[in-house]
Amino acid sequence: MIGDVLVSTIICNNLKKAFPDATVHYMVYASTVPVLQGNPSIDKLILFEDKHRKSKWQFAKLIWSIRKEKYDLIIDAYSKLESWITVFFSNAKRRISYAKKGRSFLYTDVVALLEDPKTNLGLTIDRRLSLLNPLNLNIQPDPFPKLYLTNEEKASVKKVLESHHVISSRRTVMLSIIGSSDIKTYPLEYMARVIGFIADNYNVNLLLNYIPSQRELAKTIYDLCSTSTQEKIYFDLLASSLREYIALMNECDMIIGNDGGAINIAKALNKPSFIIFSPWIAKKMWATFEDGKFHRSVHLNDYRPELFENKTERMLKKESLELYKHFKPDFFIEDLKYWLSYNLSSYKEKIQEDQQKRLPLTAAVITYNEEENVASLVSNLNFSEEVLIVDSFSTDGTKELMQKFLDVKFVQNEFKNFSDQRNFAINRSSNDWILFVDADERVTPALKDEISEILNGENGYNAYKIRRKFYFKGEPLRFGGFQTDKVVRLFKKGFAQYDPQKKVHEQLLVQGKVGLLKGYIDHYSFKNEEGYRAKMDHYAELRAQELAENGLKPNGYHFIVKPVYRFLYHYIIRFGFLDGKKGLFTELCTVSYMFLFKPLFTPILFLETFGFIPHSIKDLFIGLLYEFCIFITHNFNHLLFRG
Repeated sequence: MIGDVLVSTIICNNLKKAFPDATVHYMVYASTVPVLQGNPSIDKLILFEDKHRKSKWQFAKLIWSIRKEKYDLIIDAYSKLESWITVFFSNAKRRISYAKKGRSFLYTDVVALLEDPKTNLGLTIDRRLSLLNPLNLNIQPDPFPKLYLTNEEKASVKKVLESHHVISSRRTVMLSIIGSSDIKTYPLEYMARVIGFIADNYNVNLLLNYIPSQRELAKTIYDLCSTSTQEKIYFDLLASSLREYIALMNECDMIIGNDGGAINIAKALNKPSFIIFSPWIAKKMWATFEDGKFHRSVHLNDYRPELFENKTERMLKKESLELYKHFKPDFFIEDLKYWLSYNLSSYKEKIQEDQQKRLPLTAAVITYNEEENVASLVSNLNFSEEVLIVDSFSTDGTKELMQKFLDVKFVQNEFKNFSDQRNFAINRSSNDWILFVDADERVTPALKDEISEILNGENGYNAYKIRRKFYFKGEPLRFGGFQTDKVVRLFKKGFAQYDPQKKVHEQLLVQGKVGLLKGYIDHYSFKNEEGYRAKMDHYAELRAQELAENGLKPNGYHFIVKPVYRFLYHYIIRFGFLDGKKGLFTELCTVSYMFLFKPLFTPILFLETFGFIPHSIKDLFIGLLYEFCIFITHNFNHLLFRG
C-alpha cells in the first residue's frame, strides 16, 4: 500500500495549501508510516493496525475515537469496507468520495470515478485530485507527492555508501528487480539481460532493491549476469529499514525496474524512473508524470496489443506469467537507451546548454494523427525554450515519435473543440510568451528574428497578429483572400484566452493592444484533395454543433446566398481565379463545406437537441448527407483535375 498512501498525500498537501490554519489528520496502515514522516501537511496520523482488522472490539474503539473528533470534512480515497464503516459512524459534516453503486448514500458529495487519465499525471493522480473538486479550492493544485528526510538520515546513508566503497564519481542506478509478487516481477532471466545492457553501455554503480526474504531470487538474477556486470553491482548494499531505503534512494540518480512502492518513492524524491509494468497492471493507472524523458514506462500491450484483445483484468492476472514470456527485453531496449541517453549521458547537459540559448517562449501545438508532420515541426520550433505538444490521443505513431524527442513537453488531453484544446495548452505553458503553431505550419527565419527582437525588447503590446502564406501541393496561393490572412498567434500568457463559445474558427480574446508582425508563417494546409476535404468536414461538424447550440434556424440565406456570395467574392473579386486550378479547387471545397454540409447538418442537430428526432435517426441523416457531399465534390474534382 506504500504507493497508494504516498500518492494520497497530495490530498493532504492541497488541503493545507488552501486552508493553512486547518488541522489535517491522515488514516493509514501502520506499516506505511515511514513514507509520511516529516510531512508538514499532516498534523496527526490515525493508524489502522492488525488488531483493528482481527478484533471487532478494537475496530469499534477506533471508530469511536474518530467520531469524537467531530470532523468538518472526511475525504475517503480508499473506498473499501473499513473506510465505509468509518465514514458511516464518523458523523462528519461533509463526506466526499467516488461515485460507486450502493454506497453513495454514505457521502454528501460524490465525484465520478475517472476511467481514463485526462493528463500525463496518470489516472491515480487525476482520481485523487478529483476528490478536491467539490471544495472549489481557490489554489493551483499541486499534484506531486513528496518525501522528507532529516539531515541525520542523509548523513547516515552517505556513511553506508562509503563503507561499501561505492565509487562516488559514477552515477548510481537503483534496480527494482523483484515485485511484490511473482505476477508483478519481470522474469529473472530477462531482468538480468536488462542489467547487463546497462552495465555494458554505461559506467555506473548498480544497486539492487530487495528485502532479506527475497535474497535467493536476487542471487539468481546476480548469477545470471556476466562477471563484468557483477563488478558494477553492490549486491549486499541493503537498507535496514524503509526510512533508510528512502535515504538510499535519495542518493541514487535514477530507478529502473518493476512497478511498485520503490518506484513511487523514487518519483516523490524527484528521481527519473523507467518502469517495466506487469501484463495485468493497467499502465494508465500508475504511469504517473509520464513524459518520455524523465519518467518512462513500458508495457507488453505497447508492443503486442493482439495478446490483450478481449481479455478482462481477471484473465490477464491469471495469464500474467505466460504473458511475461512474450515481454522480451528486445522490445524496449531502444526505449531504455533513449531514456538513459537523457538521464545519464552528456546529452542531457547538451540539451540544457542548448535550451539556455533559446527564446523564453512556449511554442504550443495541438495535434491529432500528425505523425508525418511532427518531426520537421519540432525541428522548426527549436528556437523556443519550450515546445509543448497537446495531443488529442492520436491513433497513429504521433505519441511514440514525440516521446523520442527528449526536449519536447508532450501531454495528451481529450479533444472537445479547438478553443477548449488551445486554452488547455495555454494553462500548461511554462513561459510568459506563447506562440501557437499548427502542425502543418512552419515559422520562417525572418519571423523567428522578429519574435526574438520583441521578447528581448520593451513594447506596449500584449499580442501580435502574424501573416500566413498558404501553399497548395507545395505551390503558394497568392489570391482569393489568402494573401491578406493574418491571425493572432503570439501573445502574453495571462492576457489572452480563446473564446469558449467558439468551437471552430476559434477567436483569441486579448486584453490590451494587438500589434502586427512583418514576418510570415508558411501554411501547408492543402497537401491533397482528401486531406483538405476531411479538414473541411471536421470544421463543418463543429461549426454546425456550435450554431445548433446557439439556436440557429437556417434559411435560404444560409443555403444559397451565403455560399454563392462567398464563392463569387473570393474567386472573382479577390482574384482567386488567378491561382488557376488550385484556386478553383480550394473555393469549391469551401463552398461544399458551407452549402452541402454545414447548413443541412445544422437543422438536424437542432431537431435532435430539442427532442424531435432520436440520436439514431440523426446519425442516419448525417451519413446520407455526408455521402451526398462527397459525391458532388468528387465529381467537381474529376472535372477539375482529370478533365
